[in-house]
Amino acid sequence: MNELKLRAWVYTPEQLADALASRDIEAVYAPSELLDERNAEHAGRIIALTPEFLGGFEKQTERELRRIGALGFDHALAHTTGHIELLEKVGSRIHGGVRLNVTNSESMRFFADCGVCDIIVSQELTVRRINALEKPVPTGFIAYGKTALMLNRRCPVRDGRPCGGRDKGCNRQITDRKGNKLDVLCSENSVEILNSDTLILSDRLQDFRTDFAVLRFTAETDVNAVIENYVKGRPPFCEHFTRGLYYRGVS
Repeated sequence: MNELKLRAWVYTPEQLADALASRDIEAVYAPSELLDERNAEHAGRIIALTPEFLGGFEKQTERELRRIGALGFDHALAHTTGHIELLEKVGSRIHGGVRLNVTNSESMRFFADCGVCDIIVSQELTVRRINALEKPVPTGFIAYGKTALMLNRRCPVRDGRPCGGRDKGCNRQITDRKGNKLDVLCSENSVEILNSDTLILSDRLQDFRTDFAVLRFTAETDVNAVIENYVKGRPPFCEHFTRGLYYRGVS
């Protein structure tokens, strides 16, 4: 196995249970609403996910962080600088998310000085630029999953109305002008539109000089098979996949 530690980013209760049961997963990013007394014994391995869009949801998010904090879940992801301020307020340990858009050593140092204990770098960086970064805190990258193309406040599936949240009968797909099916990932106050192809780097982990790699699961029902492929360094395991921008950069 590559020296990189693996982390899982999950979306459903089933994915969370499987990721926590895996000995190959160092930590798990999980939506805060999935965290309660049933998985509190794993609180030290779980990094809570709150809404990516905070506008108008600060008080609600603060209440949610205090709820899970009382159960021992004191790690949380900062999607933006606004999240950092909120996480400091409630006393959570702050982990830096990919939407902080860390692209250079200066931004790495800035967020480390802000108290961020580890950072997922921008997906717009190439392998070469990731490896060249100064890394004052443990650093990781997204190594698997469907990359978010955009984050919307309004849902394209619901004709521009506010997102209906999880499991509201949404078909969770739209079709682009080329006929590609794009998954729509719903949360309470925003919607992510995902790439049609899956990012797969299971056979390329050795190229990255970082501390951890993040496997981001959305609609997957068998996360164990993906984890095993990454542990064993197998080549891409589906027909339609992408290497992202890691080897070609932003054109």
